[in-house]
Amino acid sequence: MRFHRGLFLALGAATAAGACAPAATTGGGAAASVSFPAVTCAEGVPVVPSQAARDAQKLLLLGRATDAVTGAQAAVAAEPNNPQHQFLLAQAQVAAGNLTEANTAFGRAVELCPGFAAEVGPERERAWATAFQAGLEAFQSNDTATAVARWTAANQVFQGRPDAYYNLGVVYAQQGDVARASQNYREALTVLGRMPADTSTVEMQSRVETRQNVLAGLLAIGARQFQQEQYAPASETFRHLTSVDPNNRDAWYNYALALYKMERWNDLIPIAQRLIQIDPLNENARVILFNAYKSPAEAARTAKNTAEQRRLENQALAVYKDLTELPVYVDEIRFEGEGANAALTGKVVGNTARPGTAINLTFTFHGPQGAAGTQSVTVQAPAKGESAAFRVPMPAGQAVSSFSYTFR
Repeated sequence: MRFHRGLFLALGAATAAGACAPAATTGGGAAASVSFPAVTCAEGVPVVPSQAARDAQKLLLLGRATDAVTGAQAAVAAEPNNPQHQFLLAQAQVAAGNLTEANTAFGRAVELCPGFAAEVGPERERAWATAFQAGLEAFQSNDTATAVARWTAANQVFQGRPDAYYNLGVVYAQQGDVARASQNYREALTVLGRMPADTSTVEMQSRVETRQNVLAGLLAIGARQFQQEQYAPASETFRHLTSVDPNNRDAWYNYALALYKMERWNDLIPIAQRLIQIDPLNENARVILFNAYKSPAEAARTAKNTAEQRRLENQALAVYKDLTELPVYVDEIRFEGEGANAALTGKVVGNTARPGTAINLTFTFHGPQGAAGTQSVTVQAPAKGESAAFRVPMPAGQAVSSFSYTFR
């Protein structure tokens, strides 16, 4: 069952985008979907509903959810191994708003008869949509506690949509609960990663927007941890970001800074090297790598390990030479604008190149499916220490979350 986009709720500035993911419409109500499915089960598994179950079904069709739960529970108690009864109980629990109990009953129905999986899947998704919508309505009424409870329940009953995880991440981030915010953001990324392809342009665009918002949310969490001098948690947050968005320059840069603060030189070296691959004219990246060699070289000298000292000093000198001989430096790169106006902007700072020298920068843009196109820009090298701005249009119609570039 595919949902259409519905409400779009802003949750403030907890992330760069600061908005909740699009809501799904609820489709039919719970009562409209009540039925006893014709499912083939293993020999010996009862599949004929009892009269008590049929009576409970009628109550559910009449909208008497609480009474239907009581009736279905009685049917289950009489025939606990009848998957039809478990399925009906799950439907009644959904209608009554008891998603934790519904989750258990749905699971039991499939456990008793795997053939029910095809029936349970759409019911779970329908229950998720109802709970998600209830969470949005509660949040709009400034009832954050209820919104959190409904979105949490939605995720218990169905784990095939990222929206509730994302919303929870934003709310927890606003509340300062970094651990829960990070957990929910990560869950959202996991769900996005395993969702099947969808031919709907609107649906795919929704997923792209959600993914970009989640990445921005995790980056903000890492920045908060770093600012609070929680360098180990910050490094783990940034490490996770690099694993899910391998060309995220900001994630690699901040990951390197966190390792630098902890003086984890051996761990820092490959991270700084990867950062330089993505952002080769970044002056600070090479300074970080220089110190990743220089600091342990000093430790080797103190320990009178001459061979190790010389090895590390030679590597530090090689990095320093590269740093000082770069034609220009590139700084302040950021994404700006939306739609047709979306672009990557930044500035070049003069170094060894003669003023007026043409510096060509070729950017490769990356999205959820890999490379999303390239764009080049030519900048005239400014005088040493002076700067010149550049702007690179984003590839039209492509989902972009990160970049890398080369120069000549």
